[in-house]
Amino acid sequence: MGVFTVKGGGTLHTYETLMVAVVDGIATITLNRPHVRNAISLRMVEELHELLDILEQDTTVKVLIFTGAGSTFISGGDLEEFLSVRGEEAYPRLRKVGDLLDRLDAFSKPTIAMINGTAIGGGCEFAASCHFRLASNAAKIGFVQIGMHITTGWGGGSRLLSKLSEGQALTLLLTGERLDAKRAKELGFVDDCFPPEELDAKVHAFAQSIATQPLEGIQAYLRLLGWKRAGIHETERVEMEIRQCTGMWGSEPHLSVVQQFLGKSK
Repeated sequence: MGVFTVKGGGTLHTYETLMVAVVDGIATITLNRPHVRNAISLRMVEELHELLDILEQDTTVKVLIFTGAGSTFISGGDLEEFLSVRGEEAYPRLRKVGDLLDRLDAFSKPTIAMINGTAIGGGCEFAASCHFRLASNAAKIGFVQIGMHITTGWGGGSRLLSKLSEGQALTLLLTGERLDAKRAKELGFVDDCFPPEELDAKVHAFAQSIATQPLEGIQAYLRLLGWKRAGIHETERVEMEIRQCTGMWGSEPHLSVVQQFLGKSK
């Protein structure tokens, strides 16, 4: 297995299960265990947490893209690891992955699941925790856990029920149906899909359209999303939004843009 490095915090960080590229404000993280179809291992969870610590603090990084090595996005959890325990003994391991996906779900910078191939079971749960899901037309997507005599175990079912109508979400969860990307888009789980040869360029172009914007504004809008998910009443959220904008109003970057605009209009 290869070892890959990324610089962060003035030190060199080594990863066994990830490949990382940071270009023009976009961090592309490739889950790199193709020999097991990028199944999530406990080591990968630890490395992703470490990497998220770095990327959260790095003010040059504005968008994160997650994808899989080879022709698979994520096949689920590493069965050899996760089936080595039973019953209540499984909880700590499931909780570890759940904590990672909770963190992704609430991450302070936009996250994109670039679904380059098969995403089943835990792969769908991982994708559901990202802010955006963009897929290859060749991708196959399915919450297949019910056919394995289990349920979603990392929080993906709850997230799916928040993203789709109850009927649509329950249909996917209760039938274990495998969808192509077009059908997943029709249901609203996938935001868009593209021919396989165009996926990388399309996803990076979308990420770049975000990365060209000020980080302060990007994170401010993600706070709005967090307030909504926290169940804060809309009236209160509006007040919080106004106060948030007040704190940014008249800053040096704001005044610079306004002055440029006024100069052009004259």
